[in-house]
Amino acid sequence: MASPAVTWRLRGFGSLAEWERERIEHGDRINDEWQQLAELRNGLTAQGVRGHCPVCAAESRFVCPEVDQGAQVSFRESLLCETCCSNARQRAAAAVLFDAIDPQRCTAYLTEQTSHFYLYLGLRLKKLIGSEFIASLQQRLWLTVWLARHGRLALVRREDVTALSLATASVDAVVTLDVLEHVYDYRRALAEFARILRPGGVLVITVPFYVDREQSTLLARVDAAGGIGHLQQPPEYHGDPLSGGVLCFHHFGWDLLGAIRQAGFADVEALRMRDPAQGLPETLWVIRARKA
Repeated sequence: MASPAVTWRLRGFGSLAEWERERIEHGDRINDEWQQLAELRNGLTAQGVRGHCPVCAAESRFVCPEVDQGAQVSFRESLLCETCCSNARQRAAAAVLFDAIDPQRCTAYLTEQTSHFYLYLGLRLKKLIGSEFIASLQQRLWLTVWLARHGRLALVRREDVTALSLATASVDAVVTLDVLEHVYDYRRALAEFARILRPGGVLVITVPFYVDREQSTLLARVDAAGGIGHLQQPPEYHGDPLSGGVLCFHHFGWDLLGAIRQAGFADVEALRMRDPAQGLPETLWVIRARKA
């Protein structure tokens, strides 16, 4: 039987100035959190920690297989739920989503489809639309087989987040996790998210968020012919299970929130998510906004 949903106390910030005031006013508490994190890391085993998973809505254990492999544990990308395989970042985003919507009434769009996160999130929502940005038909068919093996009989959907095929005002929520940093024209993607959302719909975003920076940094450009011009060396690539590595165009700072507002969103906040009892021992940042 699923456990009752955990009610998160979400603390949001609309600007770097707001976050700096929080750091000054509550510096001792934040330092204590870092000390607790260091102690947890020193005593961590592959068995990880226990807590409530907002993705599969059950008590679970969040494991760290890297420990037995002698690798450094990322408290953002590890702590995998034994039931649904969600990592800490995905669980933080799911907690924000379920705090904002009624799952039984919600139609959502997720910018991934061939993941355990997609499979389990779909069990909680009225309707979930997923997609992948892949050009190869052969790869789409291979991933479609993966979906079929996990009980989903549907062709993997191809979408470009800067030119979505979904109808205007057709979904109640958009969830995009660690995608926008790989999209050169991310402002166009934000405009597309606003277009497909119904008024009052919620947008949930994770990106590698540089919380100490006001301005984002551009790492590479795309010219008129589609060529890539790198503004730093070496170029930065992030691991991806589909392609092996995806170029990172942006290191986002707080001005990302301004870009989201300009795209047509209100109540834009960066939420500081941390709850060791729920398998989130390290602060994770999730951005939440409402379609105006």
